[in-house]
Amino acid sequence: MQLREGGNAIPTSIPVAKNDVAAVVAAAKKAIPADLLKRIQTDIGSAGYKVESGDIDVMVEAEDVVALFQTQNEKNPVLAAKKALEAYFRGKGIEAKTNGNNVSIGIPYGKAVAQVDVMVINDAALVAPYHQHGPRGSYGDPDFKGQPIFILMNSVGKALGYKFDAFGAKLLRRDDNTVVARDRDSVAKALLNPRATGDDLNSVKSIMRALENDPMKDAKLAQARDDEAKGLIMLPKKLEEGSPVWFRQMQSLLVR
Repeated sequence: MQLREGGNAIPTSIPVAKNDVAAVVAAAKKAIPADLLKRIQTDIGSAGYKVESGDIDVMVEAEDVVALFQTQNEKNPVLAAKKALEAYFRGKGIEAKTNGNNVSIGIPYGKAVAQVDVMVINDAALVAPYHQHGPRGSYGDPDFKGQPIFILMNSVGKALGYKFDAFGAKLLRRDDNTVVARDRDSVAKALLNPRATGDDLNSVKSIMRALENDPMKDAKLAQARDDEAKGLIMLPKKLEEGSPVWFRQMQSLLVR
């Protein structure tokens, strides 16, 4: 999933080719304070897995940023820490801008600049797995997008009285915000079935497969079907065996 909270936060940046992402991430790590590297999370979103990316996301632990810049006593410690991190980069001659969860920075890339979004996230190690689609091979599916996963998870959750916070890694009760589950395996079991694992949350298609024989399937998909009518999500249709589309999908599986 590619988070674009601030759009083109670094106006001078250009897209990064797939084969150059690792080098840009390595350069970004050299620019990021060493204290923030101990819990850094990479492989966030599609950068490095698609032909090119407009920006590259990494996550750092908000607690570490607050501790580094000693903003614990500020009215909003995390926001103050992000502003301090922005100032740190600017002091190093690096273009930087705070926007949403991110401190976006400009990293030299060839003769131009690449935008790297340093996402300042609470419990980054728990949050990151929900956004690391690349290592799971999700981008092998040309139709794959990350955001619809969370739309569908919230549809399923709504039928059960839950809601899911994708950047907090929290499945919560809708009535009182009690946290029900956080890690992917536990969230999958709560939303889908007791035998489900985090892999069932890898894509819209995998979630739909897990719901195939669920007696609550219609209720769990009700909100998603409304969202589909609004153009927010596309739910896969059950393919008729022997149809042209069915044959194409079978051939693609054989190639893999």
